[in-house]
Amino acid sequence: MRLIRLTSEYIDELIDGSIGNRGPKLPPCALTLGSFDGLHRGHQALIHAAQAARARLGLEAAAIWTFKQHPRLVLEKDPEPFLLTTWREKLSVLAELGCKTVVAADFCPQLSRLDYRTFVERFLVDYLGMKHLVAGCDTHLGHHRLGTVATLGELGRELGFGLEVMDAVRDGQEIVSSSAIRAALAAGDPRRAARMLGRPYALWGQVVPGDGRGRTIGYPTANIEALDPMKLLPAGGVYAVRVSVPSDAADPGSEGVLDRVAGTLPEVDRDGQLLSVDAQDWTVFGGMLNFGHVPTFNPDGLAIARIEAHLLKFAGDLRGRIVKVDWVERLRPERKFSDVAELTAQLAKDADAARDALAS
Repeated sequence: MRLIRLTSEYIDELIDGSIGNRGPKLPPCALTLGSFDGLHRGHQALIHAAQAARARLGLEAAAIWTFKQHPRLVLEKDPEPFLLTTWREKLSVLAELGCKTVVAADFCPQLSRLDYRTFVERFLVDYLGMKHLVAGCDTHLGHHRLGTVATLGELGRELGFGLEVMDAVRDGQEIVSSSAIRAALAAGDPRRAARMLGRPYALWGQVVPGDGRGRTIGYPTANIEALDPMKLLPAGGVYAVRVSVPSDAADPGSEGVLDRVAGTLPEVDRDGQLLSVDAQDWTVFGGMLNFGHVPTFNPDGLAIARIEAHLLKFAGDLRGRIVKVDWVERLRPERKFSDVAELTAQLAKDADAARDALAS
């Protein structure tokens, strides 16, 4: 996958024309664009349409324009965690979707102030060589969101690019959107989120030291810290999950499923430039996970909610390792137990419920 990074400095040069006549960067291409947070089924429809247009129209490339930083991270002061896909996760899913060319622009104030006509002409047509644009029916580009399918159609006739408008994708009666997925996760419904995403909702994290209390009661846990603090987490509670761990972290007696492709997390440099998308060996384990404030052992509740996962049929050492959590189903809310005996009895029930949820 080729990644074209447009930094804010480079964007400045493109806007004021000081970069000179260096485009187009690509051969004649079909292109679609957006923030693409989540890369849900609606986003996937746009990407697949651009790929199909490349073949249908005899173009040489299909490109995806997206932003390295979600616009909310630039426009809002101290936003709450909301990202469905972090930058590395986004690159991973784009690679799985077969994207060959990704344009990753910094979202910066100077770009947000640009009118849609200048943006399309200078960036998409002149610089990238766009001949065909795939847009959603609710597209609004540029300053004051004036770049609609109507105005883009007129501009395409003037500048010589085609416009293909895609209808919204639905989950039943609900339009698939990043906002709808966030609402499903806030309601503790990862299955609904997965239907709209077209895959389970995932968290990448690092296993960090914990209290070690779970091991003493027969349910050792991996304490997981999200790699990106802006990653959205579902509502608190106990969940059935699938956890992908590096295969060399699992002892030979563990009973997981080897997965060569799924779960590859690209390596990037400090600027977000792609370094590697090499496949890795992961072993997947079913499990149960508590996301909450651990009230049984902390009467006042932990100040920061903790993610603790117990992997079924796992033996090994995960300390310091990177893991991937697929959220499957919420089993119950977090609750405070009167003693350890009551807690362990409930954990046994949770393990059975997790097995049932993972089997369905």
